[in-house]
Amino acid sequence: MLRKSKKALHSDSETFTRGVADIVTKSELEKLLDSRTPLRVKHGIDATSPELHLGHAANLWKLRQLQEAGHKAVILLGDVTTRIGDPTGKSKTRPALSKSDIQKNIRAIEKQIKSILLTNPRVCEIRKSSEWYGKMTMADFLDLLAAVTHARLIERDMFRERIKKGEQIFMHELVYPILQGYDSVMLRSDMTVIGSDQLFNEHMGRFFQERRGLRPQVIVALKILPGLEGKEKMSKSLGNYIGLEDTPRDKFGKAMRIPDELIGSYLEVYTDVPMEDMRGIQTKLASGINPRDAKLVLAEAIVRRYHGTAIAEKEREYFLHVFSKKQISGDIEILEIRTQSPWKLARIIREADNSFSQSQIFRLIAQGAITIDGVRKTDRHEMVTLREGSILRIGPKKLFKIKNPPM
Repeated sequence: MLRKSKKALHSDSETFTRGVADIVTKSELEKLLDSRTPLRVKHGIDATSPELHLGHAANLWKLRQLQEAGHKAVILLGDVTTRIGDPTGKSKTRPALSKSDIQKNIRAIEKQIKSILLTNPRVCEIRKSSEWYGKMTMADFLDLLAAVTHARLIERDMFRERIKKGEQIFMHELVYPILQGYDSVMLRSDMTVIGSDQLFNEHMGRFFQERRGLRPQVIVALKILPGLEGKEKMSKSLGNYIGLEDTPRDKFGKAMRIPDELIGSYLEVYTDVPMEDMRGIQTKLASGINPRDAKLVLAEAIVRRYHGTAIAEKEREYFLHVFSKKQISGDIEILEIRTQSPWKLARIIREADNSFSQSQIFRLIAQGAITIDGVRKTDRHEMVTLREGSILRIGPKKLFKIKNPPM
């Protein structure tokens, strides 16, 4: 039984409403919560990259809320499924990673997970899918495949889209949902917290659990938001994300760059700003307040969640001092360059000042001397999509304001 000191959760509580896109099923969730027994709540992460972003963190914060109510977060690090690559939302097959790269990524991911979750073994369990797939015989694997038809697998929207376009679907990609589904059997998952793009895979989990005589897991699917440019979902491969390991200044600067229409959604999904305050901000936005003021609340809330109140206030003051109050030393030049299209960082610097040699440009980037809207840029290969009005800083004195060239 749950200890009385733990807060009881209900299906209509903020844990199961804020930022939630779907629950499968609400009646099953209510029965689980009414049982007052600790639940095993699964969340899987593939090690395709060493860095997590706010989209991943939204799931982890939900797990943290469930931990605080006495339930156990069961994190599955998909070392086997990473080698396949989840085809969700992908029009092309993901490139394969080596075992050593996967293990390196897993170590980095574990550190970031533990910065959010409670780590007491009573409420936290971290597993790897190789624990069972590494021991599975060919006969067992074939039995697993035999349970699912080809027709069921190609119901996935991304597979249908590829078929429509005449693009290839490889067999290992078809197997991915089966493996993710069987993970729920091995972990005896009572509930899974996922992004809404994973619904198909987690329905497969319910299917396999029922076949094995287990109670099917409840699926809590969270909203997936566009990344910083307001188009594709937040993604490491697209570079349109706020990373958990970004500096406080980078987090603040990136949050200030989002399109105005995303402010409300980001406040709901990526911050712990009280719902009443959030609705008040949305009302003010609708009445015509400057969106910048709402973005300041958002950016400060994001930094505060990961770095504390003092640092968040410091970053707000820095931003207002440098950008909003125009406290910029020297004259600011206009750089006419096409926005809404990706540019190599080094090319942007060359366009701003062609007196730099290539080696000088690379050295400036490596030294952290390049910022865009206060966000430090240190990857010379990064593809950057600029926005009208963005501020490019090269070293301590050279400043450029981005403007689209006349048509």
